Amino acid sequence: MLVDPPRSGLDDETVKQVTAYDNIVYVSCNPDTLVDNLHELTKTHRIDRFAIFDQFPYTHHLECGVYLTRI
Repeated sequence: MLVDPPRSGLDDETVKQVTAYDNIVYVSCNPDTLVDNLHELTKTHRIDRFAIFDQFPYTHHLECGVYLTRI
């Protein structure tokens, strides 16, 4: 499953739906909401890879990519 949510992150219902998949690729433009979503997603999945991309230098914005697999 590939998810690329808005800055507000995934809503609770979408998080539940996403956990049904064995593998999740989560692309985030907001590290704060990513952390919130990972609190739930890591109950059923583990983080296998994590990357940070600074695509907008001289701003506070960061892009993150996370690869999760079912526990």
